Amino acid sequence: MRYLKVVAKDQSANAQADTVKLLFFQRNPTLPDELVRQATAVDISADGLVDYQMTGDIDGNGFSGLQDRELLKNFANSVLKLSWLSRSPIANRSISFYVSRFDGAGVPAEVRLDFYQNEKPMIEREKLVLSLTASDEKGQMRLNEEDLSRDLFDTLDGEALQRMATLYLKFNWR
Repeated sequence: MRYLKVVAKDQSANAQADTVKLLFFQRNPTLPDELVRQATAVDISADGLVDYQMTGDIDGNGFSGLQDRELLKNFANSVLKLSWLSRSPIANRSISFYVSRFDGAGVPAEVRLDFYQNEKPMIEREKLVLSLTASDEKGQMRLNEEDLSRDLFDTLDGEALQRMATLYLKFNWR
């Protein structure tokens, strides 16, 4: 199984996420998870938009190009809009994305979003705190609005999560 782990950090200590890391993992049941590739995007100007990025081959087509840069920028801009990842007091949070179901033709039908947090990094393992499923609706991934806790996510967060789930499929990491 393959999954994408997304982490946002506030490196500038201004109470706003400014660094987005995408970690592409491959899981084998008999071995530890393997980090296969990664990318980083940074918002230096604190305007909620990516200014710099270290892209690499995001979509797995064998080379790093303009399409990879656009994909990372669009995905990371959505991550920066998601307040849950950088909300105090627990800033050690991540979201894992993976295809949880394929249709009969082998096309992804659902993308799973697992939300993790860790109150004691390096001491305890991350704990799964929420899991959401985005289902395919005419080429766009849609979250069930009833599953989105209004205590955790506002309307902008919900829209950002749906964009992230749709863009995740463009990474071709299944």
